Amino acid sequence: MFGFLPAHTSALLIRLAAVLGVFSILRWVFYFAHQHAFPAAGGMELINVGVQGLRFDAMTIVLANGPFILLSLLPFSWCRTCWYQRLLGTLFLLVNTALLFLCCSDLALYGFTGKRMTRDVLAQADAGLRELPLSMLRYWWATLTFILAVFALVVAYRRSPPKFNAPMRPAHASGGILLLGTLFLAGRGGWQYQGLSPAHATNHVDVALAPLVTNSAFTFGYSMLTPAIPSRQYMSEAEMDRLAPLDYTLRRDSTDRPRNVVLLLVESLGREYISAISRETAFMPFLDSLCARSFVLTNAYANAEGSSKGTCAVLAGIPSFTDDAFMNTAFAGNSVEGIGTRLKEMGYVTAYFHGGINGEFKFDSFSRACGFDTYFGKDEFGDDTFYDGHWGIYDEEFLQFAAARMSDMRQPFCAGVFTLSSHDPFPIPARYIGRFPKGTQEIHESLGYVDLALRHFFERAAQEPWYNNTVFVITADHTFKYNGHPPWFLNPAGRFAVPIIFFTPDGTLIGRDDRVAQQLDIMPSVLDLVGYEGRVGAFGQSVFRRDRPDRAILHVAGLYKLIQGDRMLLFDGTRSKGLFDYRRDTLFAHDLSELEAATADSLERVLKAQMQRHYEALRNNSLTRQ
Repeated sequence: MFGFLPAHTSALLIRLAAVLGVFSILRWVFYFAHQHAFPAAGGMELINVGVQGLRFDAMTIVLANGPFILLSLLPFSWCRTCWYQRLLGTLFLLVNTALLFLCCSDLALYGFTGKRMTRDVLAQADAGLRELPLSMLRYWWATLTFILAVFALVVAYRRSPPKFNAPMRPAHASGGILLLGTLFLAGRGGWQYQGLSPAHATNHVDVALAPLVTNSAFTFGYSMLTPAIPSRQYMSEAEMDRLAPLDYTLRRDSTDRPRNVVLLLVESLGREYISAISRETAFMPFLDSLCARSFVLTNAYANAEGSSKGTCAVLAGIPSFTDDAFMNTAFAGNSVEGIGTRLKEMGYVTAYFHGGINGEFKFDSFSRACGFDTYFGKDEFGDDTFYDGHWGIYDEEFLQFAAARMSDMRQPFCAGVFTLSSHDPFPIPARYIGRFPKGTQEIHESLGYVDLALRHFFERAAQEPWYNNTVFVITADHTFKYNGHPPWFLNPAGRFAVPIIFFTPDGTLIGRDDRVAQQLDIMPSVLDLVGYEGRVGAFGQSVFRRDRPDRAILHVAGLYKLIQGDRMLLFDGTRSKGLFDYRRDTLFAHDLSELEAATADSLERVLKAQMQRHYEALRNNSLTRQ
């Protein structure tokens, strides 16, 4: 087929081309599986996605198959033996089966994370392996895709045996050099100045289509080979202090008093599910009714896409500018003064409740680092009768357990509670099957159950003497990204939209605030409410003071986002990728960065300052007050 090349190298090219073809097919399987997550694209746009994707696929394949390529090109006579060819075949299938496993696993995983796979998935390895059999059945189409892809490679490999009997010709030498040069270029993704990175995906396609251009094996490998957090040196220390100060001073007001604090993180509670805020279909009637008696931040955002990162933002005010959550990075041993640490200075007793398997996701150790002295998990609950078979204890029973333990705590206390029943595969107790609306998303039925569990929790708490002197803060760890959603909740802002609700039984906090807020605001806001006085390290602000610009800083898959006012800036770490009116431009179809260049430049400078501040704080172990 390739007459200018030595005969046995033709087999190598055919085999590599087969892998490239399978990767290209997987791109379109990925697209159709998650079509709801991408804006409508025309035929030429999709063709461009496919063409640009070939660069990332070729780079992934050549680098991963480097040893196989070199061993296939060796000119020695013993390379023709059967045992050597079997060795090559085994190596080829092992390497490429691993690549296909990453890509096909992410066919299912992307719906939850909203990003291509990175090394942070390793922090969930235990849970992933435990749930693997069920996931293979639940996402049978991804499993079938993986089997068919591996089968296609086996067939292609067997049908392309190398030929060693053809004589060598002078042209073969120059052909071999051309082949090596081509493979070298493919291995760095082209002839651009630097090798490909995930950020290059947005150079030739709309930023919303970038996940289609890359592949999951590429993003996973890239994240494994790059620093957990790259150096950020955008500006002088003085300018960073002006644009992104870390020190935040709180002063006690005459109306402040040391209330009990209950932080409720509800798994995957996107804002869209609270009809009282979103005006979408109601699935959580109790929370809707609670909003009428609460202070509600109606334009609030999660700071990242995962449970661990959301926990870091809420408990410790730590933003997520890394692929890994803070507790899974090399900086996990840094000093952290979370909300529990601060409240203990005021004499609070602290405890954290999560019905999951003890030690999973490091919630027990991280909550302790944030000042929560006692941890209650599945082991402490002590009755596997109510184990859901996947993640831990059903929410209804565990929330009742949490309320009982809170009654044993001396006041004032701070309790963090993280629910789990609205996590895939969304198990609910058998006695409730058929009671709640199934809706259009897999999560909807479980949200009805969680809402009931929360109603029963509040009914139980209302009977306790500590109830009336308590501020309840309700938010999400992150949003749910699978299935179809209302259009606005699919754009880069809506995919992070969560509720933040402050409820006080005595009615002292009632109203709505439509200004921008974020999970990072929760810690300083709670400390402000209970009368903490002093300096704290905070990337956010108290929403009851609003003495910093109202903003939200988000990050996922190498794309950094800043929401301020009615604008959202997208930034890849090097340059801006667009400025949008996120409230009105539902599809993010109109880039305003040229029309509003001054605004784009100003917001980019602010975002760079936030990123540099985060880097400096991690590197210098200075997250705590200075």
